[in-house]
Amino acid sequence: MVLNDNQIQKMVEQGFLISENFSDACLTPNGYDVRVESILADEKEVDETIVGTMKHFLVSTLEVLRLPENVIANIWIRSSYARRGVIGSFGTIDAGYHGSLTLSFFNAGPDLHISRGDRIAQVIFLEMKEKSSMSYEMRSGHYQHSRGVVKGEDKDI
Repeated sequence: MVLNDNQIQKMVEQGFLISENFSDACLTPNGYDVRVESILADEKEVDETIVGTMKHFLVSTLEVLRLPENVIANIWIRSSYARRGVIGSFGTIDAGYHGSLTLSFFNAGPDLHISRGDRIAQVIFLEMKEKSSMSYEMRSGHYQHSRGVVKGEDKDI
């Protein structure tokens, strides 16, 4: 079941889903728009930059998520970026995850100005019928409690 804005708001008030930097303005009818904290482009981590065409960049989110054991989340690029030629590659956020997100993008369009606070992607929260047999932290937990831009390593693949 996809959580709606009222359900998201209630869970946030209980300390779940978004535990830091929640903004009512980012709440959508069926999700939440996460915002840019910092950008890693051309091997430099900055708060604002212009990403050139045909360039890869990583973004950390301002929001810190805290998913309970029965909620997962999917990430979708905001259509305003997709329409400008930005491609995002995301996965599912596992139940029990706690930390900020690092999102991977490729700018196939014209130069892109991006800065701290920009809404970049939408997170959709889904409630599972029951908890999994083993939590994210117990199963792998590699990115548990991440903050800022976290680059992947070959061993992560």
